[in-house]
Amino acid sequence: MDLARIRNKGRQEQQDVQVNAVTLPAEKAVLEHIAIATEPAMPNLDADDFFDQQPAPLSTTESVSCKPAGFFRGFDPLAVILSGRERDLRGQKELMLLTEQQRQPLQVTTGCEEFLCFCLGNEEYGINIMDIKEIIKLRELTEVPRAPSFVDGVISLRGVIVPVFYMRKRLSMSLDYQRNHERIIIVRCNEGLHGLRVDKVIGVVKIYDGSRETTPAVLEGVARDFVAGIGRTDGRMIIILDIARVVDISLGEVG
Repeated sequence: MDLARIRNKGRQEQQDVQVNAVTLPAEKAVLEHIAIATEPAMPNLDADDFFDQQPAPLSTTESVSCKPAGFFRGFDPLAVILSGRERDLRGQKELMLLTEQQRQPLQVTTGCEEFLCFCLGNEEYGINIMDIKEIIKLRELTEVPRAPSFVDGVISLRGVIVPVFYMRKRLSMSLDYQRNHERIIIVRCNEGLHGLRVDKVIGVVKIYDGSRETTPAVLEGVARDFVAGIGRTDGRMIIILDIARVVDISLGEVG
């Protein structure tokens, strides 16, 4: 081999070694700087951010084996779960208490009865609607011999003979009044039908147990036996009649 060629080749190899020694550290530093700049930074999140933020979707180039988001120092998942259960239990107790408070007024107001109200003069009377069959207009009556004065006569109601009680006479009230709105209320009592002749029918009202009073002591004699109590509704006072006693002829007339 040519000695001059060997020497030139040796000098060229020494120059390549020197160039690599100078350029490699610089290239390494550049590569490290690029890696640091492109590495995603970890956000500064607290324990609440673990539940508030939605995880970012993984790209096709990201690794699936990375640690789950929200795995931070000082975060206790068990404490969060227990506090959530405590809030749920407290909410359930408050809901049960509210439901119970809403039920209590209903229990107080459900005890009531409905009464048909009618007028005799300036007073309002009531009859339990469960005792009423129907209401008809005043019609011609057939007198009954030797009947009490408060029995106004009888009518035929679809083939059934019904005695009619003149309520003004039954309660010893004045017979001077307007007769334009008179009605006969047909009631059921003692397996029979009876008619009550009244001045005017007003309508149906509800009277709650708490608004009902016993028969006042000022009523004496037969009149007291006819009254089952006093009901109050919408500022009105309703005299509740005991129909079984009103149609009982043996009680006689009010003195």
